[in-house]
Amino acid sequence: MSVFNVTVRTLTPLHIGDGNELRQGFDLAVWNGRTYRLDEDAILQEKSFQPDGRGNYPPPQRLLAEADYENPVFFRYVLPGVPRSSKTDARVKSFIKDVHHCPYIPGSSLKGAFRTALAWTGWDEVKPKLDRAAIGRNRSWAGQPLERKLFGPDPNHDLLRALHVSDLVGPASAGESMMLVNAQVLTKKQAGSPVELEAVKSRVIFRGTVTIDEVLFSGFAERELHFANRKHWLTELMARTQAHSRARMEQLAEWYESAEGYEELARYFRQLAATKLPAHQAVLQIGWGAGWDAKTFWTHLQADPRLFEQLVADFGLHRAPKGSPPRKPGDPFPRSRRAIMSAKERLTKPTAPLGWVQVELKA
Repeated sequence: MSVFNVTVRTLTPLHIGDGNELRQGFDLAVWNGRTYRLDEDAILQEKSFQPDGRGNYPPPQRLLAEADYENPVFFRYVLPGVPRSSKTDARVKSFIKDVHHCPYIPGSSLKGAFRTALAWTGWDEVKPKLDRAAIGRNRSWAGQPLERKLFGPDPNHDLLRALHVSDLVGPASAGESMMLVNAQVLTKKQAGSPVELEAVKSRVIFRGTVTIDEVLFSGFAERELHFANRKHWLTELMARTQAHSRARMEQLAEWYESAEGYEELARYFRQLAATKLPAHQAVLQIGWGAGWDAKTFWTHLQADPRLFEQLVADFGLHRAPKGSPPRKPGDPFPRSRRAIMSAKERLTKPTAPLGWVQVELKA
C-alpha cells in the first residue's frame, strides 16, 4: 500500500449537497444579517406554545424573541449571509455534514473528479470506439461501455479499485467554515432563478488520505486484472488532474469573455489557468456547479458534432427558452454556467465560481 496524506483547500465557496432543503422559519431563521440553523427540539422544549384551531403548530422561528438570538442553546450553528427571500418556507440547499453538524468532503466526490480527469487524459491512449451504441440508452448509465474500455470490464476489474480516497475532515465548527450564498444559473444573455446554498468558505482546509493498493499491480494480480499498462495513470494522478482542469479553465475563461458583464470571472479563470503548481498539487472542481464538462468525457464526446447532437436530443440535455432557434451540430454546449452572485448588486453581478479546490498529496 502507498498511503498519501491529502490536503484540500477551497479556492472558491464549495457546496456538496446532502439531498435536503432547509426551510426558512422551520429549519432556519434570519436575524441581523446572519442565518441561524434552528435546533427545533431545544426551542420546543424551552418555549410554551399552543396549536392553532386546526391542530397545527407555528414555525419554530415564531417562538423566538429578540433576546433568544443571543442564546446558543437554540441553534445548531450560525452562518454569515442571508437568503434572498424572506418568505416562510423559502428553501436553502443543505451542505453534507457529520452528526455534529460539521461539513466534510466525501471521498467519493474527490475520487469522482479524479476518475473524470483520468478518463479524459487517458482517452487517446486507449482510443475507445465512439458511436451511439457506446453511449447506451439509459440516462443513468450513459457512457458505461466507454468507461469499461477505459478502466476495466466490470467493478472487480476496474483500475480504480486500486485507488482509495477517505472522507476529508475539516474544521470542527460549521459556523467558522460555512456561509450562506446566493447562486444563479448564467447564460451569455441572462441569469436564471436564484438558488440559495450552504457553502464552505474559500481558504478552508480539509484533510484525509489517498491510498494506492500496489498489490493489484503485482505479477500475480496482473494475470487476472491487466492493470499494468495503466499503472502510470495513478503515478501521474496530479499531473493528469491538472491537465484536465487547465483545459477546462481555459474554456471557461473564453466562455465568460464572450459574454457581457462576466469580466471578473473571466479574469479569475485566466489567472487560475496560469498558476504554476508543484508536481504533487493540482486544482480541480467538485460539488454543485461543477457542470457537465467536469463530470463527463467532455470534448471527446463532442469530436463528432452530429453524434453529439443526437446525444443532446436523445437525453434531453438542451432546454432552450421558448421561441429560441433549434440547436445545430457544432453549437456550443453547455449553454449555461453556475456562479455565486453578489447580494449587494441585487443578484445581478456574478462574483465567483463554485467548487474550485487545490489538492495536495504528500507521502
